[in-house]
This record gives sequence, C-alpha cells and structure tokens, in this order.
Amino acid sequence: MEKEYPADSQALYWGKRLKLFGLLTIAAMAISMTYVWIQSPPNWQRGLIAMANISLLLAAGWSMMRLMEAKRSGTSASSRYIKRMMILAVVYVAGLFFAESMFDAFALKGVPAVLVALVPALGIIGFIWAMGRYLLEEEDEYIRMRETQKFIMATGFMMVIVTIYGFLQQYELVPDIPGYFAFVVWCVGLGFAALVQWRRG
Repeated sequence: MEKEYPADSQALYWGKRLKLFGLLTIAAMAISMTYVWIQSPPNWQRGLIAMANISLLLAAGWSMMRLMEAKRSGTSASSRYIKRMMILAVVYVAGLFFAESMFDAFALKGVPAVLVALVPALGIIGFIWAMGRYLLEEEDEYIRMRETQKFIMATGFMMVIVTIYGFLQQYELVPDIPGYFAFVVWCVGLGFAALVQWRRG
C-alpha cells in the first residue's frame, strides 16, 4: 500500500474544496440570474446577491491557489492571474455598492450619473484585462492552450444564450435584462468549460 504524503493530503483536500466552491459558484450565478430576471429585486438585494456570488468565487480562487501550491503545478503567471482576479472581485463589489448607494441617496443626473454608473464596470473591465494579460504572460504552451480552449467555449456558450434570449426579447416573450449580464453568462460558460476539461482529464 502506497504511503500518502502530507502534500498528497493537501492536494486532495483543496481539490475537493475547489470542486465544491466551483459548483456552488456556477449554481449561485445561474440561480441569481433567474431570480433577477423573474423578480426584478431592488438595488440592495442585487448588491447582496453580488456579494454572495463574489464570496463564492473568492473561495474557489483561494482553493485553486492552495491546490496549485500543494501539487506544485501552478505557474507564476497563473498565480498572478488568480491574485488579480480576486483583487478585482473585491473592486467590483465595492464599486457596485458605491454606485447603488449613490443612486439611492442622490438624484443623480447628467454627467455625474454616467460617471457613477460606470464605476462597477471598472471591475468587469479589469476581469477582461486580467484574462487577456494571463494568456500573454503564460509561458507553458499546454496550459495556455487549455485556457484558450476554455475562453473559446465560454464565448460560444455566451453567444448562444445571448442570441436565443435576444430573439425571445425581440418578440416580448421575456423581460429586459441589463446588457452586462452577457459577461455573467460568459463566466457561467467558463465554469462549465472548466468542468468539461476536468472530466476529460
């Protein structure tokens, strides 16, 4: 019987946590999108929903970092990427709460309203920048290929969902939802792509 070393135990532990938080993140995003779509909750509820989703995402990111450390499989580029994404997640939530608070407290109009409304977008734009930066910095060709495949699958998933929803919306069969949900759909697709790659080994 092969002896299990501490590193193996750590890898097993954090691997299970990554699967758990990864699945919870995907489920939470799907449920949140459905709830917002059907119920159109007030701004403060949207803020709490965003905080819950980001918290799960941070837990998944932390588990991934610890798993890579235990398996010694991560690259410096992937480590920087995860750290950037975790920081940007906090920036996004802070920006969202700032914008919601400002619009609830003041009757913003004109240029100030536009500037405040764009604050939460900075976090999402940062996510997109971090993903592109990671592909440029990753020197391991195999890892870069797998990440590129995930991004392509996520993009295809988003395009299919947005196209279907767009036609349903055109004929007033479904309610309007904010355009930025396209990125949320993309993230859900990225999660599914990661699960597909994991199942394929």
